[in-house]
Amino acid sequence: MSTFQGFEIVKTGLYASQQALDLIGHNIANANTPGYTRQVIDLSSIAPPTTYGMYDKWGKAIGEGVNVDGYRQIRNLFLDMQYRRENKSLGEWETKSETLSAVEAIFNEPSNSGIVTVIDDFFNSLQELSKNPESLTVRSEVRERGIALTDTMNTVYQHLDDKEKELDSTVRSRVSEINSYSDRISKLNNEIYRFELSGQPANDLRDQRNLLVDQLSKLVNTTTYEDANKNFRIDIGGQALVDGQNAYTMRVDNTGTVKWDLAGTPVNPSSGVLKGLLDMRDGDGTNGIKGIPYYKEQWNKLAYNIATNFNTQHKAGYGLDNSTGINFFTDFGAYDPTVQYAQQIKVSSDILADDGLQRIAAAGVSALPGDNTNALKLIALRDQGNTGLDGATFDDFTRSLISNLGVDAQQANMMQKNQDTMVKQVDLNRQSVSGVSLDEEMTNMVKYQKSYAASARMITTMDELLDTLINRMGVVGR
Repeated sequence: MSTFQGFEIVKTGLYASQQALDLIGHNIANANTPGYTRQVIDLSSIAPPTTYGMYDKWGKAIGEGVNVDGYRQIRNLFLDMQYRRENKSLGEWETKSETLSAVEAIFNEPSNSGIVTVIDDFFNSLQELSKNPESLTVRSEVRERGIALTDTMNTVYQHLDDKEKELDSTVRSRVSEINSYSDRISKLNNEIYRFELSGQPANDLRDQRNLLVDQLSKLVNTTTYEDANKNFRIDIGGQALVDGQNAYTMRVDNTGTVKWDLAGTPVNPSSGVLKGLLDMRDGDGTNGIKGIPYYKEQWNKLAYNIATNFNTQHKAGYGLDNSTGINFFTDFGAYDPTVQYAQQIKVSSDILADDGLQRIAAAGVSALPGDNTNALKLIALRDQGNTGLDGATFDDFTRSLISNLGVDAQQANMMQKNQDTMVKQVDLNRQSVSGVSLDEEMTNMVKYQKSYAASARMITTMDELLDTLINRMGVVGR
């Protein structure tokens, strides 16, 4: 091997060390960059030539230095898949937990202003009426408690309706967000494809894409894979959201159904924030999914049965003015699940009129002073089972509804906490593999720094050899 060949070998060492130091600097600079995956340099020795030459005469070949094969990301695909699987469940349960907590706040139970207390106060006022059926003061209390009852029914229903509309708006916002992810990922696919045509890996662009896929996985269940031609695809339930450089979008139609723009078929997410939102917005109790529609329907049933059963008994009694057949609440006909009874229930105009106190039917017999028989029958409604409420009393039905809501909210909260723990643990495992360790990078920096210095020293040594060869050989005796 010639001395000049030694220069070539040492030069590759300098180049390799410099590239390694540059990569270490890149890792350190991105230590806190979200989604960044640490990279390592791949080195290999350069084999000596196998053709016949001077090496065969003057010595054995020892190789021609080191080659930089490329830069490789340290990433565990299994952990990526596990993270996204757990992340989509986290998104679903976070959404459900937040929504059910909001519904609990709307019902405001237990409290001094909740429906259970308001119903108790109403029937307690009737109890007072039965003791003094001719007192206008007590009758005024009954009317005011009735107004408080209907106002509570109205207010709770309105809040539930507002929450349902808020969820619908959020569904549309999330669909737009998913479409945005689809567009950005498809553009990154194009950039990655064009960059890697040169034969170099687009590691940083792939990091950006992986981060977007991680964020997307919380919104909706996704399946990702890359074929042999490096065509990256994201599916939702078998339908492509991203296919290479093509992005497919979805929309929310006039009925609130999420559909694919191109195919026009419904999108049926199995998990993720979108699934949680749709369950809470549309869940009517079918298949055990209890969303806002379910609680609105239960509230309507309660309002209808209170009004209908109370009116039926009230109309059978007599007021102080000998009036009869008077409704205390709004007069509803046959039950219709499409009617918003809880929003429409009011104390009747007959009772709200200036002489309405006279029309509260406490008496069971016409013009009989001190008669409280109908008031007692009205009080008895409190403890009677109602066919429209599956045999439950007003109080039992209300308490059962609130109790079941509490159980559902507790379960959603527990699942959210469990999933949050799982996601954090998997992400911690991912970071232990893919994250940048400053201690490790500093160790590598010292290693390659010394390697660079040693290669530089080799050049100095080679220079001295050449100086001896050129300037000092054959000068003895001159």
